[in-house]
Amino acid sequence: MATNDQIIRDFAAAWSRLDAEELASYFTSDAFYHNIPMDPVAGQANIRAFLADFLREPSSITFEIRHQLAAGNLVFNERVDHSVWGGKKVSLPVLGVFELEGGKIKSWRDYFDMATFTKALEE
Repeated sequence: MATNDQIIRDFAAAWSRLDAEELASYFTSDAFYHNIPMDPVAGQANIRAFLADFLREPSSITFEIRHQLAAGNLVFNERVDHSVWGGKKVSLPVLGVFELEGGKIKSWRDYFDMATFTKALEE
C-alpha cells in the first residue's frame, strides 16, 4: 500500500491529466474539499461534479510541490500551481492540508490568495 505522502504526490501529478473522474477517485465517498476562499464541497460525487466544471477552462495544470510533510493521516504541502487559462499563465502559491483515511483523501483544504489568481488572469 502506498504511503500517504506518495498518495498525495500521485494526486498532485494526476492534475496534469485534467481528468475529473481520476481526481475524484482519490477521495472517500464522504470527503470534504475546501478550496479556500471559495465555498466548500462535500461528498465524492459533488467533488467530482465541481472538478468537472472547474477543469473545463484551463488548458493545463501542473502542481509543483516545493515542500511536503506527512505525519500519520495528515499531509501538508507547499506548492505552486501552474496553469493556463485562455492562454494566460497563472502561477499560484498554495498551502494544501490533506487528511487521509484508508488510502483516500477524507479532507482537503487549500489556502491561497484569490487576488493573485485574478490579477494573473487580468494581465
